[in-house]
Amino acid sequence: QSFFGLFGESNPYKRGKALEAILNRYFKSSEISVSEAITIKGDSGSGIVEQIDGVVQVRGQLYLVEIKWEQETLGRDKVAPHLVRVFSRGLAGGIVISYSDYSPAAILDCKDALRDKVIVLCKLDEVVRALENEIELKDILHRKIDAAVIHKNPLFIPVFENVS
Repeated sequence: QSFFGLFGESNPYKRGKALEAILNRYFKSSEISVSEAITIKGDSGSGIVEQIDGVVQVRGQLYLVEIKWEQETLGRDKVAPHLVRVFSRGLAGGIVISYSDYSPAAILDCKDALRDKVIVLCKLDEVVRALENEIELKDILHRKIDAAVIHKNPLFIPVFENVS
């Protein structure tokens, strides 16, 4: 109910923060270790340097999570900052969850990044369908991670009826 109520929230900041909290609960209920949002501040007076929406652990691997709820297609300008965060953190991979579609350029950047990092692109409607079908998020993420690693497909969309 909390999740579906977000579709009526017009304030993007409130909607984004509420979505982070809801997705963190979904990760936890799916037995995925999760850390809440992380804010990194710079030296005195420089303010916030970096903000990470969450960190999850899937199959023993850490993934930095970026959540975007924007009306416009996510271009490379919206995805690239997350890739920079991921690449600046040794062994971490990256997950982006977006309300909107991804541009071909953003998908290509993520596909290229797969040479060095595991990057997974998710759409919020996948989460909606998983919730409606009572599918655990970890099952979906396992399939998406496998597709990214094996087939170099960061935007694999699983068939929900056959997930187990």
